[in-house]
Amino acid sequence: MTSRPALPPATARRTAVVHEWIAARAGAEQVFEVLAGMWPAADLHALSAEPGVRLDLGGRPVRTTALDVPALRRHRALSLPLMPAAWATHARDVARRYDLVVTSHHAFATSNRLVAPGGAHLAYVHTPARYVWSPELDGRGASRALAPARAALAHADRRAVRSVTALAANSTEVARRIERFWHREAVVIHPPVDVDAFAAPGPDTLDLPDGFLLALGRFVPYKNHLLAVDVAERLGRPVVVAGRGPLLGRLRDRAARARVPVTVLDGPSREVTRELLRRAAVLLFPTVEDFGIVPVEAMAAGTPVVAPARGGAGETVVDGRSGALVPDLRVEELAGAVARAETCSPAACRERAAAFAVDRFREAVRGWVGEHT
Repeated sequence: MTSRPALPPATARRTAVVHEWIAARAGAEQVFEVLAGMWPAADLHALSAEPGVRLDLGGRPVRTTALDVPALRRHRALSLPLMPAAWATHARDVARRYDLVVTSHHAFATSNRLVAPGGAHLAYVHTPARYVWSPELDGRGASRALAPARAALAHADRRAVRSVTALAANSTEVARRIERFWHREAVVIHPPVDVDAFAAPGPDTLDLPDGFLLALGRFVPYKNHLLAVDVAERLGRPVVVAGRGPLLGRLRDRAARARVPVTVLDGPSREVTRELLRRAAVLLFPTVEDFGIVPVEAMAAGTPVVAPARGGAGETVVDGRSGALVPDLRVEELAGAVARAETCSPAACRERAAAFAVDRFREAVRGWVGEHT
């Protein structure tokens, strides 16, 4: 068996950190921030970057592809069939190859061809593309526009992954998907969460009702924010729904018809998000996520979580200690779990969240990269 040539010393490596696209400072983008910080001299690449989204990247620019145009950023599903080719074209445009490429993947970023011959391409996988492999988890993947392209995209995706040196998954759930869809093994490295920032006390600046339930995340169908309003109505409790996205209008319409107080916050700042998580009685997280950073942030703030036992929350939330897990997403199951979650102590929630701190992630990634380079 021939071995791959040894990489240059770490100080001499040409390194790139690659991300899918930058649309908000969501969980995947926070992982990208930390990865970029681990290689402060690395070049940074992404399919596109929404103007106005502020990431802490050490002042470095992000090189983007031909898909970085307003029309395709607004209607991302239209660009999905173009993504593998866009990454290939981008590699030709860059005209530079790297000894080490670390890719943050949740759609087609592993299709990038930025690694030099003999180099190492390591992919940190948030999920194999839901649009292609798990459309039942995300209604956006079930669109008719994407259906004809799904088989071709699956083939291209699996082919691209064959050339990746090693894979890491953000949860056991995602590692299982990687094995099932790509026929590859992946080590599990849970993503980094800035638990110290959410554990810190802060002022009460918002006019919020006592004992409110909180639903937090992007306003897209699979996040099930409308279901959170149904749960609040069943319990007769106020609810705050916070995030941003295309369902804002539907959420406001539902809030206007609700039998309980519903506050809809569009685009809360990081400071407002911390206050919401700190003051909420319970975080309602009625979605099957790949990992789900928001529940860990809530626990870091001392707030228990109600979530499904499937997906990443089933790995992060300890039933009866830092929240309550439910077998399905029926309103009665979620409503019944709220009382169980409220018995959890803030101290126990914070203790659980500490297992997902940023330093732990950095240490695990260094070991993973060192093993394969």
